[in-house]
Amino acid sequence: MQSDEAARSSRTERLRAAVAQAPASVEARVRLGLALLRQQAVGEATAELEKAVELDPDCAAAWVNLGGARLTRLDFTGCIEANRRAAACDPDLTLAPYNEGLAHLYLGQAREMMTCFERVLELEPNHAGGHYYLAVGLLALGRTDEAASSLRRAVTLGHSPQPDFLRAMERALAEAQDAPDVNRQDIVKPKQVLEE
Repeated sequence: MQSDEAARSSRTERLRAAVAQAPASVEARVRLGLALLRQQAVGEATAELEKAVELDPDCAAAWVNLGGARLTRLDFTGCIEANRRAAACDPDLTLAPYNEGLAHLYLGQAREMMTCFERVLELEPNHAGGHYYLAVGLLALGRTDEAASSLRRAVTLGHSPQPDFLRAMERALAEAQDAPDVNRQDIVKPKQVLEE
């Protein structure tokens, strides 16, 4: 019986052969790019996906996966560009605004990030990661109560928040509780964020 790694390697070799047989096949290049990403051969994956979008500039799957590869390489501007192209090709593709939102997160662009995750939730209202990252953006903009609500929804849907974010949320909720102009009944207690 083959190990998972050996099976992935074998699959990648079959996909390389498919690309060699049909170098103009966008589908073959996208599949190979994804297999290479799974093997963490990000540079090679990026090159295959770039060839795929050259062959078919209207292929949403090629663009969104190129965006994911660029995100992995910490090329945030390239990620944003590729995911916008993917969304232009297929406006209903949830992964495009999701990837773009993550790039904005890394760039410290909370408003742009929120716009992306709001779009994710328009497309898929029960997207746990969408609710979580929307909470991150809301907290960054000081909208603590909304962030707590979005975080509760993310947890309810099965997302496991990062401990650092939970600590930041608890600090923000504690600060909001101490604010002189806040109605104390409207404050969500830090422990309630996860318990509700």
